[in-house]
Amino acid sequence: MSKMKLGILISGGGTTMINLHEQIQAGRLDAEIACVVSSRSKVAGVERARGLGYPTYFVGRKKYGSDEDYSRAVDEKLKAHGVQLVVLAGFLRKYLPGYPFQERTINIHPALIPAFCGHGYYGMKVHQAVWEKGCRVSGCTVHLVNDEYDAGPIILQKAVAVADKDTPEDIRRKVFEAECEAYPEAIRYFIQNRIRFEGNRAVIDEL
Repeated sequence: MSKMKLGILISGGGTTMINLHEQIQAGRLDAEIACVVSSRSKVAGVERARGLGYPTYFVGRKKYGSDEDYSRAVDEKLKAHGVQLVVLAGFLRKYLPGYPFQERTINIHPALIPAFCGHGYYGMKVHQAVWEKGCRVSGCTVHLVNDEYDAGPIILQKAVAVADKDTPEDIRRKVFEAECEAYPEAIRYFIQNRIRFEGNRAVIDEL
């Protein structure tokens, strides 16, 4: 049985991509990274992906007149490599999944949606906001990607405790550790064909 082909979309250092690579290499994730697409050309993630031998592409936003046109250009790269599941890994451009990726595109957000999410909430901005609010709990959310930022059905969430002494960087570190567990787990739902979507809800069937 062939492994599920992942298309990874990045915009920065590629730390989430590296985690998935390591999970695959360790035999904990029955998938393969078919290609990597970056919205930026000069980021560490591009060099890391190429160093690991993955077909890697830069698709910049500026040359395209709309998010739809841009997304179609990304889709072309994904289709060329037979991608079955699109995985956003710190991708900072608006991506609108086209056929056949509408219910086959996921993202991980570094907070517990619906808190601290939507346009403008990404990276350290999220953790800074969590810290300023004095939250006792934060975490991460894996969700289906649709046409709105962080608005698709929630697939999986993991929470982490926030201590009084924690800085925004401490929160980031704790949340990333949770992400490293949550993303592979969510991808397994697709590999095992256990996930289906009913309206704005994701339903996970028991094994």
